[in-house]
Order: sequence, then C-alpha cells, then structure tokens
Amino acid sequence: MPKKRPASAASSLTHEVVSPVSGRVLSRVSLSGRDAIMSQLASVLENRLEMETEDVFACLGRLREEIHSRSAVISKVMMMETGFIVRDCRDTLDGALEFLADFEQHCRELSDVGPVIPHSYSGQNGRNMRIRFRPVRSVAAVVPQNASLGLALIVIASALRVGARAIVRPSLQCATSGEILSEIVQASGFPAGSVLVVNSLASDFLNACYASPRVQLIHYIGSNRYGADVLKDSFLAGKTCLIDGQGNGLLYVDASFPREEAIRLITTGVTRFNGETCTSVNGILVERSIYKSLRDDLVSAFRALRVGDPSEASTDLGPLFSPGQADALENALSRTRRLCGGREEGAYFSPALVEGVQLGQRLASDGLYGPAAWIQPADASEAIDWVQANTFPLSDTILSHRPSSIRDFAMGSPAPRICVDEDPTLESMFEPWGGYPPSGMNPVSLWIEKYRQPFQIDATKDVDLLPLLKAG
Repeated sequence: MPKKRPASAASSLTHEVVSPVSGRVLSRVSLSGRDAIMSQLASVLENRLEMETEDVFACLGRLREEIHSRSAVISKVMMMETGFIVRDCRDTLDGALEFLADFEQHCRELSDVGPVIPHSYSGQNGRNMRIRFRPVRSVAAVVPQNASLGLALIVIASALRVGARAIVRPSLQCATSGEILSEIVQASGFPAGSVLVVNSLASDFLNACYASPRVQLIHYIGSNRYGADVLKDSFLAGKTCLIDGQGNGLLYVDASFPREEAIRLITTGVTRFNGETCTSVNGILVERSIYKSLRDDLVSAFRALRVGDPSEASTDLGPLFSPGQADALENALSRTRRLCGGREEGAYFSPALVEGVQLGQRLASDGLYGPAAWIQPADASEAIDWVQANTFPLSDTILSHRPSSIRDFAMGSPAPRICVDEDPTLESMFEPWGGYPPSGMNPVSLWIEKYRQPFQIDATKDVDLLPLLKAG
C-alpha cells in the first residue's frame, strides 16, 4: 500500500501496469486521487438505491453476457497481469461465468428471515424477539491481484442482492482488468451509482471511504502487512470493517492415505496459481513412518513441473507478480535446507521444497507467498502443535482415512476452513469465507450475510419489515 499523500495532491495520476510475463508495460491507466473519489462518492451516493431483486438478477445476467463476449481478451489480460498459466486463467473466467449464472438460484435458496425467540418460555406475555437483517448502505472493497476479477464480481453481486451499493478498488497490478470491468459494468445497464469500479492508490481509496459519510463498510482483501492498519483506521472512522488477509495453509498427511493421490494433491496445493492464493499449501507435515519416501517423491514431482511462458499449454507455472516478489521468496527460504527449486530469472521461480524449519519460526507461523513449501516429519499429535502456532490460519488440510485423526485435526486447527482429502486451492466462488481469528470481524459466513446487519425486533405483534428494509 503506497504512503499517504496530502489531500491536495493531484486527483489524476497515471500508472504503468508492467507484465511479469514480458517485463514490459502492458498499459498506462489513469488513477483517481482522494479528492476525485470523494466527489464521485458524494455525487452517486446522494440518493437512495432503488433496485429490486429481479433487477439485480437481470443486471448480473447482462454482466455475464458482456464478460462472455470479451472472454478471450479478459483471459489474455489476466494472464499478462498475473503470470498465471493459461489453464488457470480460463478456469478462473469459467468460474466467474458459472457464478453469475448460478447466483440467482443460490440466493433463492437462502432465507431473509431469521429465528424467532420467545421473550419468556414460561411466561405468557406474547412478546417475541425476532432476528431480522438490514443492508449496509455501501460496501467499499479493496480486492487483491491474485483474484481481482472474481472477487470483484462476488462483492458486486452480494452487495446488490442485499440492497447495498458496491464500490470496488482493484489491485494496481490488475488496473487494466479494472478498466475493462468498469466498461462492462456500464455496458450492462446497472443503475447509475449502484456499482463503482475505481482505479486508484489504495491509500487514496481508503482515505476517501473513511471520510465519506455514505460508505458504511470497508472490506479489505489483501496482504496481511496492511490489514491491522486498515482495521484500526476503519474503527477510528466509525466504519464496519472486514479483513481477509493472505493465509498460511498447513497440510498433514498420514500413512493411511494413498501415496500417488497425496503427491498429486500436495503438488497442486503448493503450485496452483503459482502458489499465490490465500489457500495455498505453505507447510507439509508428514507422518514419520512415511516421511522420507514421500519427501523424495515430492521432490521428483516438483522437479518435473515446467516453468515458463504461461500462454503455452505445456507450462505448469508462470512468473510471480514481480521480480521483487521472487527476491522476497528466495530470501525467506535462505536459512533452510533446499531440496529443490528456487529463483530463476526475473519473476520466474521454480517450485521449491525445503527442510529444517522449526516450530515457532516465522517461516512456519507466517507462511510463504509463491510456489514453495517446507516439509517436516510429525505424527498426528505433533501436527496439532504446528497448526496451533499458525499466525494466519485460513485453510488447513488433512489427508487421512483415519476418522479419529480427521476429527482431532479439525477440532485442533484454528482455521475457519478445513479441507479433508481435497486440494485446498480448488475454491468455489460461493465459499462462505471466514477471516483469520486475529481480525475478529469476519466469521465463516455467506457473502450475502457479510453485507447486511442482523438486528432484533422485540414486539408483541409480528412486524413485517422485509418490504421496508432497503438501503438508504
């Protein structure tokens, strides 16, 4: 996140998006400054958002058609911005189109009515306490470069469904995609001011949202480095805040799980999307009796992967987001025993496996970002010690056919998401995300629930508020 600039700084800047694939400038995009964003928020958020549920579904349907018509261009831009291989880019785009197609069915299966609790179970006063929901006024979301389009679509769809406006700031590395998304939203016929896509410095966007009385919720999805500051600044500004940072995913495998399947799941869990997702496997804990043989098989599997041009079908991994990220990953692994992989050229990094990490060390507790993992022998009870020492637990995985081990692992892990015998990097766009425990603000919940506030109605009569609960 860039340093804060004075409010009087220029409201129109330019940013060069440099492709990690070629090292060349992909595009030059205009950025809005804080004052320009403030003016935009004031003008479009002045009036009530009048958008019926059926209108939301219709707009999302047109949005899907626009994305589908430009899918070849979007996929190419995504690959050049991120370095993700062409197969992962296509899967991401297909997932986005499927999400938009299925979102209406998803919503219709959910209830807008919460539970009813008697005021007294033994008394007869007739009063009941009813849990109802009201939308926040506007959701301002910062989305990261590893899933910029997909997360932007989830935010837009979920916010509109509950009656809130969606204000999305893509990562600067995905500013080209951000411009395309803004054009597509406009072409899809969304009501004016219902959806804003803002290319800007993160600090300018957040400072404008903190200052705007019309923004009620800040949803920060990005690096852990800035999450605590966003949470603090949101609190001081009187805003609700959700924090979704990068995760440190740990995986435990025991002798009961088939060897070839374990190698496949671990390899993809470490390297899918070049190891740059919040659910990537960063640490591998292996039952001691199979440690050496499984470790050696993983080294062979990692060495067989091809790093290169992400547009070629034979490529398994493309470049990281930048040469600087490759430098940081190499430095993080410098005090370990390298089994395979490492820095190549520019942003390219071959999948690495290392040993020699100790419980409590920063590498084990904070995690990695890229196609690398540490491996460590540990029996089932020891594995619990490792996962409980995790500073950023978002998604932990166990590969086992022993019910007692699965139960103990699920109960012992603090992560809000536990994958059993599956690749944790295969995510659904309907995932009920939960922030890691230190944020304290984002329990596991459906996205629609994140953008509305539960409140209690205490009355003798059953007051029907559902038709009245519209965003202001």
